[in-house]
Amino acid sequence: MVNKTLLDSGLTVISEYRPQFPSFALSYSVRNGSRNETLGNNGIHHFIEHMLFKGSKRYDLKKIADISDRLGGSLNAFTSKEITHYYLKAINGKLPNSFDLLTDMVMESEFPLEEFNREKNVILQEIKESEDDPETFLFESFYSRVFKDSGLGFPIAGSETGVASFNRDGVYDYYKSIYTPQNMLLSAVGKVEHEALVELAQKTFSSHPGNKPMEFMVDKPRFHGQTFVKRNKSLKQLYVVIGFKGMATASPLRFLYLIMNDILGAGMSSRLFQEVRENRGLAYTVNSFSDAYLETGLQMIYAIIEPGQLSEYLPAVQEEILKLKNKGITEEELARAKDHIKSSIILSLESNVSKMRFNVNQEIFLKRELETSEIIKNIDNASVEDINKLFRDFLDMDESAMMLYGDIPGKKSAQLKFGQY
Repeated sequence: MVNKTLLDSGLTVISEYRPQFPSFALSYSVRNGSRNETLGNNGIHHFIEHMLFKGSKRYDLKKIADISDRLGGSLNAFTSKEITHYYLKAINGKLPNSFDLLTDMVMESEFPLEEFNREKNVILQEIKESEDDPETFLFESFYSRVFKDSGLGFPIAGSETGVASFNRDGVYDYYKSIYTPQNMLLSAVGKVEHEALVELAQKTFSSHPGNKPMEFMVDKPRFHGQTFVKRNKSLKQLYVVIGFKGMATASPLRFLYLIMNDILGAGMSSRLFQEVRENRGLAYTVNSFSDAYLETGLQMIYAIIEPGQLSEYLPAVQEEILKLKNKGITEEELARAKDHIKSSIILSLESNVSKMRFNVNQEIFLKRELETSEIIKNIDNASVEDINKLFRDFLDMDESAMMLYGDIPGKKSAQLKFGQY
């Protein structure tokens, strides 16, 4: 059971008591990510994430690392398109020390100028490395095209030109305007008493005025379905991603969608894996997955193939999709997918950190706790006809997008649509 308290400062505190584990996870989540940015400040949330490890009012970067090690756990963070998340895993009994360290980092970072300039160079190097990685380059380029009119299309780390133009005062001022209690969520999972966590937070944030969360302008993303080609003759393999408009995070059909995706290409027994890899030997890597956001989503099929096999690979994928849309699935496939998804969910939630992230996503996107038993019930209740209807309603090949990256054969690739190959 997840306990929840809204403090007078506007900070939301949630926790789940799990005393069976020798450690606990603690986190702050900011309800902002790269999609809340503009072309002028793209990459700023990711930059701030890096800077929060570089020194606060009470601890310099070396002291932050020392205290984290003494707590017996790990300190980490990530920036996504809709959330920025900071978390600490520590041994039981260390809640006050862990809360003190994480809160001081997140709320009282000072952005030392020397560290700011040094970290700017680190992030620029990170961007260059991502451009050298074919998979990362493929997906960032794909997003920038299918969501070209939206912040969802922005790369999380930003661009070299944009990040190079950042100055310390501008980034710091943005940080102080965003990192306020009403825009944040404090979460814990493990042997942590909810009352104890609330008491710590109440003492720390009692001086903060209780304001409503800031209203951020979020555009309505429009999916652009077309073919994008980026040639790179130095690559020996061809990287291919096919995308369809997907489902929002809170959609009532999201559990059915999990089953649909699992049957399509999410497991070893999926249609794409069995046909494209096992039966035809066209790819070592082939799978499907979906990304979900506040009001939209993206369903993708990803493969790495030999350049000369593109003309065989695309028809093979089309054929499997048409079979699913026209003939549907079997009861055996449905049962296998249900077992796979339920097992994956249960196993993933055994980790305190994973369960904490699960709880955070529920609070931010669903505004309520969704217990594992309710998720399992939704999956168990799915019928063959439910899933067949999703295959018929989604995966419209005529409205799909595709990106090819590598040594691409033929000069007319960019003129092709996935459904017309």
